[in-house]
Amino acid sequence: MNRIGRVVAAAVVVVVCTPASAYAADSSTIVPVWLMNASGLLSVIVALVLLGAVLRLRHYIFGAAISSYTSYVVAAVACLAASALVYWLDRILPDLSPGQAVLASNLLVTAAMGLLVLYFANVYGRLVLFAHDLRASLDDFDELDDVETNDA
Repeated sequence: MNRIGRVVAAAVVVVVCTPASAYAADSSTIVPVWLMNASGLLSVIVALVLLGAVLRLRHYIFGAAISSYTSYVVAAVACLAASALVYWLDRILPDLSPGQAVLASNLLVTAAMGLLVLYFANVYGRLVLFAHDLRASLDDFDELDDVETNDA
């Protein structure tokens, strides 16, 4: 896909997926149950697809320097999927209030963001070390090349 196609696809996704009706509605508007169920189901499906993609990626980068950190991403995706499932806990568990469900969902999303911060910080650190080692080895190679040209 070319660059313009990617930009257009991203714009379509943003326009279609932005909950504009939720932002435009006042607080007295009642959200239909089917819409709440559909959005919860869609978020669980997306989380499962994301989990599958992360697990496939983990399989292909096995043994790489950053492969040990993919467990952070897997845990973050699991937290995101669990936060989407908390909505149904409100219906299954009669003692769970909607406020508690929202709090649990928010805490799970916060945990997922924290895990992603750990992942990206660790990957960034590994990449910085790799770039530093690569520069040092290239400098050594240049010095060796200079010595060989002077000897000839």
